[in-house]
Amino acid sequence: MDGALTVCSTDGAVDLFAQLGGTPDAGGTWTAPGGGAFGATFTPGTDADGVYTYTVNGAAPCPSETATVTMTTNTPPDPGVDGAITLCSTDAAVSLFAQLGGTPDAGGAWSGPSPVVGGMFNPANMNAGAYVYTVTGTAPCPNETATVTTTINTPPDPGVDGALTVCSTDGAVNLFAQLGGTPDAGGTWTAPGAVPSVPLSHLVLMPTACTPTPSTVLHLAPARPPQSP
Repeated sequence: MDGALTVCSTDGAVDLFAQLGGTPDAGGTWTAPGGGAFGATFTPGTDADGVYTYTVNGAAPCPSETATVTMTTNTPPDPGVDGAITLCSTDAAVSLFAQLGGTPDAGGAWSGPSPVVGGMFNPANMNAGAYVYTVTGTAPCPNETATVTTTINTPPDPGVDGALTVCSTDGAVNLFAQLGGTPDAGGTWTAPGAVPSVPLSHLVLMPTACTPTPSTVLHLAPARPPQSP
């Protein structure tokens, strides 16, 4: 009895005889869709789709009899290759699809730590982590997935500009203490002469993806002590 089978191109080899219905006699021969002899084992992704014919020779005066197995091969979906991106929390939204490697199929769905709208990742209001792209397979091929791992860095805080007037006879001044706000420790200071036309600045190194380096400015105005008459 004729049979039919749909396979995925990644499936293993198929015994065509097992796809026949009824109680077929063993010992027959197989013919491929193009008419050539075939060895009875169909290899998905290698052998051609189509009608494979099984022929059993009859004992005279009975004629030979045939049955067929129609083979169809589906291709699994391609979700692309895993990717990763590091962003600053102040960066603009980016396309997650664009972060996938390879040649991913369009039309998949995203899932992750935060809901994904329009395939975009916004570091300002979404959580970092693994975002999974799923492409639905055509049966019997399963769904396939790829992952984009997102990392969000927060820009440093150099504080708020400050100003201080001192007397030339005063003791040493801690410049960091003159900054307003809540400046991050570990920055570097640049004197007025080190960068032309730039006053003394408190610089904080930016983490990866956060540019440019922010700075605060601290203006110092030394005053002379009064002169004795």
